[in-house]
Amino acid sequence: MRTPIRRLDTRAASFDAELARLQHWSEQTDAAIEERVGEIIADVRARGDAALLETTRRFDRLAAESIAALELSRADFAAAHASLPPAQRDALRAAADRIRSYHQRQLEACGRSWRYRDADGTLLGQKVTPLDRVGIYVPGGKAAYPSSVLMNALPAAVAGVGEIVMVVPTPASRNADAAPGPGERNPLVLAAAHLAGVTRGFTVGGAQAVAALAFGTASVPRVDKITGPGNAYVASAKRRVFGQVGIDMIAGPSEILVLADGSTPADWVAMDLFSQAEHDELAQSILLTPDAAYRDAVHAAIDRLLPEMPRQDVIRASLEGRGALVLTRSMQEACEIANRIAPEHLEISSREPWRWEPLLRHAGAIFLGAYTSESLGDYCAGPNHVLPTSGTARFSSPLSVTDFQKRSSLIEVSAAGAQTLGAIAAELADGEGLPAHARAARMRLGATGEAVAPSSASFEVRPVREADVMPLIKLETTPQQKAFVASNAVSLAQAAYSVAGRPFGLYADGEAVGFLLLYDSRQDDEEPADELYVWRLMIDARHQGRGHGGAAMRWVIEEARRMGVAQVGLSHVADNTVDAFYARFGFRHTGKIDDCEREMVLRLKEDT
Repeated sequence: MRTPIRRLDTRAASFDAELARLQHWSEQTDAAIEERVGEIIADVRARGDAALLETTRRFDRLAAESIAALELSRADFAAAHASLPPAQRDALRAAADRIRSYHQRQLEACGRSWRYRDADGTLLGQKVTPLDRVGIYVPGGKAAYPSSVLMNALPAAVAGVGEIVMVVPTPASRNADAAPGPGERNPLVLAAAHLAGVTRGFTVGGAQAVAALAFGTASVPRVDKITGPGNAYVASAKRRVFGQVGIDMIAGPSEILVLADGSTPADWVAMDLFSQAEHDELAQSILLTPDAAYRDAVHAAIDRLLPEMPRQDVIRASLEGRGALVLTRSMQEACEIANRIAPEHLEISSREPWRWEPLLRHAGAIFLGAYTSESLGDYCAGPNHVLPTSGTARFSSPLSVTDFQKRSSLIEVSAAGAQTLGAIAAELADGEGLPAHARAARMRLGATGEAVAPSSASFEVRPVREADVMPLIKLETTPQQKAFVASNAVSLAQAAYSVAGRPFGLYADGEAVGFLLLYDSRQDDEEPADELYVWRLMIDARHQGRGHGGAAMRWVIEEARRMGVAQVGLSHVADNTVDAFYARFGFRHTGKIDDCEREMVLRLKEDT
């Protein structure tokens, strides 16, 4: 029996219209579902645990006197894991290890905080922090989806989420006339929760579970984000609570698109098409190939293999309703069509998959080569199987570590930076008619930072005399500076024996508290400059924080003005605190780095 699946040809004049019809899928939900979901959410929000128990009894026929009877603990997860047959336990652990490893690499590549400082010393960056608590929805009932647990919980755990709450329905019956009874807890699902680091769980499902996670009840904690697949009621509920909490996506029917050059066995490709068609009647499976004989071979394989499939009725309905075998002019054209479709799963079943991969821009996941079955990605390859559907891969991405993190911008403007940014911001704020914005920016223009007065009115700066040398040599350098400066004796000697050098002692109440080494660059033999250079400013470690450094710099600036030089210069090893200190007095970075030290200048004449 010939399987009724569309056979399209890109050469046909009607192809574009036929492709558009094939892609069309209405996500409009049934009005009755929408109305019922709205009622359930409102009820759970208003009555909390009581409503959650009532709806769980009504829809899942699950008998429970309290939410505590529906709660799953870490001990439950561990017990389920221990109860599994060795082969299942090993397979689950192997899958978990691969998924965790992939997402750890993802964390290192794009999930870390970063920062930098610009030329003015302003710090800019991004702080990445995990969400506090997330909820994962896992479909339940007769079907078991441990892979959904791993794919949703593991990236959250790797991201550092503090608490992962799982909801999974365990219905006693779907028959509304059946008497309430105990539900069936699937050990594979609970074992997966153990391996993935789920904190706690509840055997509730449907719109009521989504509402409980979004708004919280006395027993179910409110979460920051909800991820995971579900039926139409779950999808509708996630759509409605978005904004109250974050969600991953509203997923449509599953999709697979296979680009084939004819080199892969036709039976393999037919089975890959089945792998998505068996999900439900609305799933989509499409083959694109430039080889007409190969298209016929795949169709024949579908006809031969379909009767063997336990879910053949669902597969047949899916292939007939939304499937297609498309003959293209070339593999390049097949790639162009794939970009138009932007499928959830995209297989490149070719001898040269890496030849075609650069041409593909839109896909949830790309599977390269004949041995890369999409089903491996569903369970254990490593990358996440929660993927964008219905063409949303044009602007969306797979579930990842970043979905369980948030980003905060970091801004620390230096005193120097405020002079530049303040003028820009004030001008733009004036243009937007926001005077308080402009005034706040202008208030910082010309500011030199917090005024720091010296601790003693008798602070003095004196030229170094022979009798002063020994007390200055004995001053203590701070541990932070020792790695970057010469000893006091060497520094004083260098300044004293240089023609342009000018050593000064700093005194408070007659006690030596530091020294100042200046260099009159006008007397430099090789590169004379109209500048007074601060060779070294040293404040004794025991006298730090008393305003002596600020007093010394104010004296230097006045001395430079007395000398009539065009500017004061200095350089220092990159240090945020030092940057801020000199910026107080109007020093700006030149952008130059000399011997690992950043140059700063204070211009005293406008024409410099």
